Amino acid sequence: MIDFTLGKCKTRAAYSAKLRKQGVLDLKKIARKFTVVLETPIVLVISISGIEVIVHQYGELVFKKCEDMELMERIASEVYEMGFGK
Repeated sequence: MIDFTLGKCKTRAAYSAKLRKQGVLDLKKIARKFTVVLETPIVLVISISGIEVIVHQYGELVFKKCEDMELMERIASEVYEMGFGK
């Protein structure tokens, strides 16, 4: 289980998940599992269950246009497990 927080962004009208301990996500692994909207070397935009998620390599996830906390927690867990998985 990856330890993260989920809350409203202070700077944007969105929600974000942040790792409690620093880490680097494997964006290539994440890109293989989810539908990719945009891919750069340090940021990935993916679509999961109709929600766009901005995945930063340093571990922050930003959820666009979503208010469902349960869904965001489930998505964050999935993305983190894939990004840190062996």
